[in-house]
This record gives sequence, structure tokens and C-alpha cells, in this order.
Amino acid sequence: MIAIMIGFEMMFSAVDAGLVPEALAESLGRWPVYQRLAFFAIPFQYALAGRGLDPETVWSLLTHAFLHGGWLHLAVNGAAFLGLGKALEEAVGIGRFLVIFAVSAVAGALTFGVLSDSPYPMVGASGALFGMLAVITAWQERALRRMGRDRSMIWRRIGGLVVLNAMLALGLSGLLAWQAHLGGWIGGWLLAGAIRPRGGPLRMF
Repeated sequence: MIAIMIGFEMMFSAVDAGLVPEALAESLGRWPVYQRLAFFAIPFQYALAGRGLDPETVWSLLTHAFLHGGWLHLAVNGAAFLGLGKALEEAVGIGRFLVIFAVSAVAGALTFGVLSDSPYPMVGASGALFGMLAVITAWQERALRRMGRDRSMIWRRIGGLVVLNAMLALGLSGLLAWQAHLGGWIGGWLLAGAIRPRGGPLRMF
């Protein structure tokens, strides 16, 4: 999955550097690919209004998670993906890990589509990442609750994420898709009730 994400950025860099024939560059550049695979809120809202749902909007609910806004964006999300993904895959297996990733990514896109009026494409795995983190956090919260132990560390983590998102949203002048983070988190938290870790709650945080 990381290879796919890196492959897209390598392709975009090659197009930008003029290493791709012009005939191919017209379809393999960042914007042409975004138009086909990134998630746009406006077409989704048109669909909700009864104007029809085009295939690009349907598959972009998931494919947006494999695109990024540049190497820095990919590096940040990729590092988090490797850490969270390794822990989850070991806890539930590859099949259920893929379910967690897909459900969280789709939930993030749906929330972005409902809450955002941005005309710009939404790309990045962060919605899925927040869902993955929510699954782990929900497992830990429920385990602590069952044992009657203090859960303040869970609420501090959630509060810290809220503050971080607020600061980034202000600092990035509205370019942060916090709606996708929120949707991914909600999707992951709910999914944690249906998918349980094989070896008990994770202790990575």
C-alpha cells in the first residue's frame, strides 16, 4: 500500500520534471489524476441533492487515500501508516486491517463531503489513519473500563488530537481536511466494537 502511495508521487515528479512523453503527461500529471481519483465535496453534494452519482465519486471515496499533496505530506502520513498499520495487522490480520483502512477512509470522505464546501480535491490517508488510531484507542478504553482502571490517558489523547487539528486547521488556512479526520475517527471507533484484537488491547501508547 505504501508502494502505491510512493508510486503516485514518483509518477507526478517524473511528469513535472519532463521525463514522461507529453502525450502521457496529459493523463498522468497530478491534476488529471486528481480529477479521476481524488475526492471532491461538490459532486458528492450534487449527488445528495438527487443529481446523480458518477463513478469517479464512488471510487474516490477510497482512492483519495492513496494520493497525497507532495512528498512532505506523504512522508508524514506514510510514517504514521507504517507504525499504526504494523500494530493493527499484527493484532487482527491483514484482511481485517484492510477492512479498518477502507471503512475509515470512506467514512472520512463521506464526512468531508457532507461538512465541507471546499472546491479543492481532498487527498491523503489521514482520514484512514485517524480511523486506525481510533480503533486502537477504543480497544484500550474498553479494556481499561472493564478492569475499572483510570481512563484519563484516553481522554487526554482525544483532547490532544482535537487541539492539534484545530491548530493545524488555523495554521494551514483551511487546507486541512479536519472533516475527514473526524469521520475517519468516528468510523474507526464504531468499527472497534465489531473487530477485536487477537492478543488483548495494544500497548503502543
